[in-house]
Amino acid sequence: MSPKNTSNNLIIREFTVAKQIKLFISLQEAHLSGKLTFSDPLKEQEWHVYLYLGDIVYATGGVHPIRRWQRNLILNLPQVPFQLSNLQAELTQRRADLSDNIWEYEQLADWVDRQTITPQQAKNAIAFVVSEIIFDLTQAKQVICRLNQDNVLVPTLELIQPQSVITQLEQVWSCWQEAQVTDRLPNMAPVILQPKQLQEKTSISAYQSLCKLLNGNRTLRDLSVQLRTSPLQVICSLLPYIQSGIFGLVDIPDLLEIISPHQENYEHQDRPLIACVDDSPMVSHLMEQIIGMAGYRFLAVNDPRDAARVLISSQPDLIFLDIVMPTISGYDLCAKLRQYPEFAQTPIIFLTSNSGLIDRFRARMAGSSDFLRKTVDADELVQKIVEHLGNR
Repeated sequence: MSPKNTSNNLIIREFTVAKQIKLFISLQEAHLSGKLTFSDPLKEQEWHVYLYLGDIVYATGGVHPIRRWQRNLILNLPQVPFQLSNLQAELTQRRADLSDNIWEYEQLADWVDRQTITPQQAKNAIAFVVSEIIFDLTQAKQVICRLNQDNVLVPTLELIQPQSVITQLEQVWSCWQEAQVTDRLPNMAPVILQPKQLQEKTSISAYQSLCKLLNGNRTLRDLSVQLRTSPLQVICSLLPYIQSGIFGLVDIPDLLEIISPHQENYEHQDRPLIACVDDSPMVSHLMEQIIGMAGYRFLAVNDPRDAARVLISSQPDLIFLDIVMPTISGYDLCAKLRQYPEFAQTPIIFLTSNSGLIDRFRARMAGSSDFLRKTVDADELVQKIVEHLGNR
């Protein structure tokens, strides 16, 4: 269907490459400047493209601006280290300016002025952002486009020709179409849903590597940077496992959620907090993936010496506890926790490979509430949580 204009909004269904080129050529021919905003009503996302006489000054928005910034630095500006704490402090100081979403552009311009990066590197960084955003627009089923000519970003860096970026993107999009993965969003993160089945299909070393890699904290785009390949290659490698249900793709938050001073977000604070005390980071990663997908908050404690202090301060609603750990056994730690009034009624479930009568007796004597096999199955894990917490 061809684009149609409603109340100064241009509704575009299936924002194909041909439609993109047509739109930007018309903007160039009219020499228009301002902020071009694309909205996806289904995903409730917005992207912003800043134009100057029809050329692109910068682009921003979408679901993961901080993750995109991190990837950009790694790929295009390797001399600039990405430090999340420093970025958070800087954005906090400039909070009043965030409404225009141009802090990245201002940072690039500042680095060019200081000769930290070259003008060509800045142009490459801008082109990188524009490419990712236009790819996301291409995947959207429908976008609503509007131009605010009162919001003009005066360029201080080299402008980007829209047609050059779109033409390059056309080749990439064709590859996604040929691989039949255009419905797989590169901003989603792969996670392991069935660890037991994965163990049966891979070697121990491969399984351990996958657990560390697919821990639910990296999107397909993040993984492509880490693995030095393309997001398409990543999704194609994982696709057989996704189709069999061993892996899944989930939405994850940005690295740094920017919250306005007048709008605090307590959306997840009422969800039960599940803690896992286990000296194995791999087990903690698996538990975090499954528990997070089930809608609960998660806390990992990998050093049993810190367990009592951390658990008292965080007050989890349920605790998974490994039996065999260095410095203190699960039995002793459970008995110690039961001495605190805060944990008198808290469900404590032992993670164990041994479920014999003697082990169960010792566990009950120490104050445990239940058992779960150490080879964690997603369905069993969630079922245990529901049994002890109900539908909280």
